[in-house]
Amino acid sequence: FFMAAMIFLRADAGAGIPLPAPWDKLAHFLYYGTMALLLAHGVGRRWLWVPLVLVPVIGAADEWHQSLVPGRDASIWDWVADGVGTVGFVYVYWRATRKGGAAGYP
Repeated sequence: FFMAAMIFLRADAGAGIPLPAPWDKLAHFLYYGTMALLLAHGVGRRWLWVPLVLVPVIGAADEWHQSLVPGRDASIWDWVADGVGTVGFVYVYWRATRKGGAAGYP
């Protein structure tokens, strides 16, 4: 919740120093991937569809919101990076927590 809230509450703070490509996409990948990983851990394996749906929706809302903030711009490629990070991190969580997996979770 905190990570999602900070996207909208601090939207104007990032307008001053944009990251150059490809670092901006890496930041999206890591931020949204981390958000999805934390949510996946919170909801558990049976509910992994929740971060796979909710986090990209938050990313889309963020891009829409950025289009309304002066000095910010929206990008479909930022949203794609959000989605790739979400799927990637949830997949890693799923693999790490499977029965007999490396982490040893049931």
